[in-house]
Amino acid sequence: MSAGYLLTFHSQNISGNDFATNDHVALDQTLAFLLRRSIRIFSLREVALRLRAGTLDELPARYVGISFDDGTDFDWLPQVHPSAGPQESMGSIVRRHESRRFWPPWRCIRATSFVIASPAARRDIESCSPPLKLSDDWWGAAQLSGLMEIGNHGWDHVHPAVSEVYERPRLIEAFHNIDTFDEARRQVHDSADVITSRAGRGAGQLFAYPYGQVSEYMARDYLPRQDRVLAAFTTEGVPVTPASDVWRIPRFVCGHHFHDLAELEALIAG
Repeated sequence: MSAGYLLTFHSQNISGNDFATNDHVALDQTLAFLLRRSIRIFSLREVALRLRAGTLDELPARYVGISFDDGTDFDWLPQVHPSAGPQESMGSIVRRHESRRFWPPWRCIRATSFVIASPAARRDIESCSPPLKLSDDWWGAAQLSGLMEIGNHGWDHVHPAVSEVYERPRLIEAFHNIDTFDEARRQVHDSADVITSRAGRGAGQLFAYPYGQVSEYMARDYLPRQDRVLAAFTTEGVPVTPASDVWRIPRFVCGHHFHDLAELEALIAG
């Protein structure tokens, strides 16, 4: 039976310049490790589509997927971090390793960046987290690149700095409390509308629960009844198998489930 190890990184996680303190370094070393070991990388979209179609077992016994959460500018644009210095973007790192691939050319490295949709929410988050930037100017270029798909990370990440979230205290950092149609539609459909308008056709069709917190209402009721989103992803920290729920596809978080290459290798070895 095949097992997929979907990994997610946070490009704003920078406090140094090694694997444990910098997700850019961690991504770079992870991709180099996967290439050395000939471990295949599949897009989250392909994993989701195969899970829906019941063909996941056609993938290799061990494979990996790559994603980024929160959609900061570090995902696509080079930045200078105030303490760690110049940082190569996640997209540039993917492109560099893509140029070195040695498996068949139709198997590209394609990551997914899950972005926050609401411009107002992104401005509020930026204001409390300088020098963090959450612009949407790069979404279209990333979507068209063939290297990165723009996914949906919700309307406002139920972030405490977002003014409209602050007015609904039951939802602050508690995405699992989303339990009404209107709340779910805001997080999924309204978000998808913004993402598609900025990133283009096909964007926003994959959803990642903010903080990895599954809303039972969304997973059991709302998402299975709609046709805008293909799959939803958690941060449960277990492999994807043919028995996985398409509305609760698990991922492993860099810095939480693995902190260095040794831990990552042990994780993928099962």
